[in-house]
Amino acid sequence: MDQTEISGRVLALLAEQHDLLSKVGEFCVAQGRVIEEDEPEQLVAVLEQRSTMLDKATSLGRDIDEGISLLSKQDPQLALIAQRRRAIGELAKSIAESDRQQGAALARKRDELARTLAGMNSGRAAAAAYSGVPTTIRPGFQDQSV
Repeated sequence: MDQTEISGRVLALLAEQHDLLSKVGEFCVAQGRVIEEDEPEQLVAVLEQRSTMLDKATSLGRDIDEGISLLSKQDPQLALIAQRRRAIGELAKSIAESDRQQGAALARKRDELARTLAGMNSGRAAAAAYSGVPTTIRPGFQDQSV
């Protein structure tokens, strides 16, 4: 493969990686929506799709790095390659920032759920303490024909 073919392949891989990360960005928006709407099943689906896209983008990154290592320092496409890598880096930063914000939202939701569950448990404990009725569960029907 000559230098022109290598740089062309690297540019094509960069375009593909950019497209994948753009889709991840779209998944970030969907992820934020399902977090706010308390839709855990949809959140899992979005995270799975997003993970698939990120895996592909990461794999392409290795191929891109390998291709760049084969290029001559005088290749006329190096400036364009560097420009596209910077654009991908900015996109990755915005995804990371979105993840940070959504991680904080998920932590708040987790804490709210923990407080709710703690309140329910203490309410049950208080009800059991005041009722004087044992809280063990007994069978409603017992087969004694044996």
